[in-house]
Amino acid sequence: MTANQSDASIHHDPAHANYHDQFDHKDTHIHSVTALSDSDIAERIATANAHCTKQGVRFTLLRERVYRLILQADKPIGAYDLMQQVQDERTEQARQTGDTSEAKRVAPPTVYRTLEFLLEQGFIHQLTSKNAYVPCCHPRHAHTAIFLLCKSCEAVQEFGDLSVSGLLADIKQLAGFAVQDGVMEFQGLCAKCQVA
Repeated sequence: MTANQSDASIHHDPAHANYHDQFDHKDTHIHSVTALSDSDIAERIATANAHCTKQGVRFTLLRERVYRLILQADKPIGAYDLMQQVQDERTEQARQTGDTSEAKRVAPPTVYRTLEFLLEQGFIHQLTSKNAYVPCCHPRHAHTAIFLLCKSCEAVQEFGDLSVSGLLADIKQLAGFAVQDGVMEFQGLCAKCQVA
């Protein structure tokens, strides 16, 4: 496979334990972060729940709701959009059940704490240039994320390449700085938009 193939042809099951074995293209991995199927989403939710149980932290209903909304989003999603969607879900649930306690307002700090939790657990990444969130293609695997952001169609791809490890080793050797986590973002045009 080459890096120029379509997202769909190189999308993989993120829960697969040996994801490097899925590819035969010089350790380069490109994954759409917004092309998840319902079964991928269900599997990620179940995996996140199991991970939290193992870590002794709670995967609360709100954490699950916010994570599910990020997984379902067709583009990077901001905190206020997430807050509105959670509120809409609560309002609809209250309407259906008649339980007005479900319709209480979602406070911004609550959503931000939830996002911080999801970031700490490695389930999502924050795109600082868009002030928005996307799911991580390799949840819970320590890595520096590189994102390719299309200015035209807003597609987002997570790019992984072992040469990043070499860059991080050079940073440590030359600057004496040990990178613990990070996100790099590159903006341009995806392969589909270059053709259009």
